[in-house]
Amino acid sequence: MSSSRRTNPFNMALAALFAMACIFSVVMFTFSASATNRAYKYQQQVELGIRIPNPMPRVELEESTTSSVSSPRHQIGDVVSRILQGSADKDFGTKDAGYLKLHDSPKKLLQFSPGTLSLNHSEALSHCWTKTQVYFNHLKQGNRGDGSNVPVSYSDQYKLAYVMLPKSGSSTARHMLKEEFNAIETKKSLLHSSFEQGGEMEGVTVISFVRDPLSRFFSQYDEAYVRTAPWQSKSTSHPFPYLHEGLHSYQDYEDVFCPPDTRRSRKDCVFRQSKENGTLASRLERFVFDYNGLDPFDVHLTLQVPMLSFHTGLPLHITQIYNTTDSQGGWNAIAKQFLGKTLEDKGGKKGGVIAGRSYPRRFNSKLVSVEAQRRICELSLLDYCCLNIPLPDVCKGAHYTGDDGEKRDLFCTLNSNRYIQPGILPNNTLT
Repeated sequence: MSSSRRTNPFNMALAALFAMACIFSVVMFTFSASATNRAYKYQQQVELGIRIPNPMPRVELEESTTSSVSSPRHQIGDVVSRILQGSADKDFGTKDAGYLKLHDSPKKLLQFSPGTLSLNHSEALSHCWTKTQVYFNHLKQGNRGDGSNVPVSYSDQYKLAYVMLPKSGSSTARHMLKEEFNAIETKKSLLHSSFEQGGEMEGVTVISFVRDPLSRFFSQYDEAYVRTAPWQSKSTSHPFPYLHEGLHSYQDYEDVFCPPDTRRSRKDCVFRQSKENGTLASRLERFVFDYNGLDPFDVHLTLQVPMLSFHTGLPLHITQIYNTTDSQGGWNAIAKQFLGKTLEDKGGKKGGVIAGRSYPRRFNSKLVSVEAQRRICELSLLDYCCLNIPLPDVCKGAHYTGDDGEKRDLFCTLNSNRYIQPGILPNNTLT
């Protein structure tokens, strides 16, 4: 064999080293570019004030030596709560069915029922993200912007601020802040950075009140109905014109919920329960099924969570959220914290608060079908999930038809970035 065809071991080694160097260079370049891109995106998020979530904790479970799975020692809501509270790693050595589900399908969204987390309203909200591409118009109606100029009732004396949510006890709250805490109507920054040491809101407590979404929707609809009526609005068009069909004045409207043969004078109609025959209730039902849940035509139809969020969909800095179900108890707790005593009304009873504009509903809510009520819960699922409010009994159970044709219940999800989301979005409803 000639020398020209012999393979020199030294040359072979040199060629191998060269090839390895080339491969290493390509890998390092790719990794560097990817890392640079991630760093750039992170910096953009930081500059925009977006909260960077911690990744979902890795779950290490004991290997099961049997095919059987024990009954869940914790409900899935407990699992989600532990993850969000950062205490999930304390109890992962288990065969609990909820943990096994998470272990077997780490990329699958965790599903849980509304109101089953061991978190209060404000804690649940702090882990929520309102999808901007879905709820854009709700966030727009909420008008919180970048969070640096949010309308509040503010007491400088007590370092207390209240964020108003329409139809969630707002009239009572604004009255209480003014009368009991010397608050004024102003605008403040609710950026998280504003509450840090040296920030303009350092030491300030921010509160709000929320309401069961189904009950609130009825009040929302009543308010929006009148505000956008042809005798009130200057607009010549309405997205749902059949709502006011045949009604050209408030007197026409009043004659429906307070018929002339049931009253002595129109003064009788102000605080009296509705006597309508189903005309108004049937129009509400039609609206509920026609409404896509995405485009509130009046601010009073806006969901609660978007009104507690930045335009990015992430939550404002809210210290404590109370529920109007126990408005009196909430205000007593606030008064005790800041005034050192519970409130007293003029009659000397503890916990006296005003009832706000407590006009009765103008449509007969008893005539609203179960199906319509369940549809409302579906449209309001963002509030139920992100505020950790239990569903009302009428909306519980497998009443919703999925893509597979099977009946199932309403649910919430926790994604891999540890954000709470509604399991069903308005643009992909189950009813």
